[in-house]
Amino acid sequence: DRIAQNIIKSHLETCQYTMEELHQLAWQTHTYEEIKVYQSKTREALWQQCAIQITHAIQYVVEFAKRITGFMELCQNDQILLLKSGCLEVVLVRMCRAFNPLNNTVLFEGKYGGMQMFKALGSDDLVNEAFDFAKNLCSLQLTEEEIALFSSAVLISPDRAWLIEPRKVQKLQEKIYFALQHVIQKNHLDDETLTKLIAKIPTITALCNLHGEKLQVFKQSHPDIVNTLFPPLYKELFNPDSTTGCK
Repeated sequence: DRIAQNIIKSHLETCQYTMEELHQLAWQTHTYEEIKVYQSKTREALWQQCAIQITHAIQYVVEFAKRITGFMELCQNDQILLLKSGCLEVVLVRMCRAFNPLNNTVLFEGKYGGMQMFKALGSDDLVNEAFDFAKNLCSLQLTEEEIALFSSAVLISPDRAWLIEPRKVQKLQEKIYFALQHVIQKNHLDDETLTKLIAKIPTITALCNLHGEKLQVFKQSHPDIVNTLFPPLYKELFNPDSTTGCK
């Protein structure tokens, strides 16, 4: 229970927006004119904007991990590996907090907008799948405690390549899942919630891989933009030349 309390506290302290703030913003949507502006952007400009927003979200995830006692007790190599391979997965889980399933919109640059806002990226399949995933995760109606624990279980995964102490990572993840099961039993009538959550992990991984593929295609045609205008942390995390990169 101490582990659960620590993780939940870390989550609440490192969310970009509180639930209250998100509720207040929920129906503040981008206007038709604002969406037109996004749609008329060049592919490069919108990729850069998205890279900046993702990097911003990742910085909060790094802070989340640093506040988890068990995570900081892992060796430094494994901490770095888990963050490099799992940070975008946690961003996707957290995205469900800032997703409105009633009108299929997500919070982007201060207001909510739909898939059509990201047309200029030229990555409709990635955008569609990310929205579908967020909608499906929202349908489970997770509490903040559950999002916190599931996020940490996704991050602290013994399946990552090149871990030095996978057994230690596994033990920590098992404790987190045990705590998550306990919280779910308290909050939900549906006994299948944990099973449904675990079943979503391959989808999360596939989404991250698809993001990596899209980035590579973009980088091949716009290497200078990526090298000079994308945030350093984003480039470092998603660099396929690095053995530990999030592909």
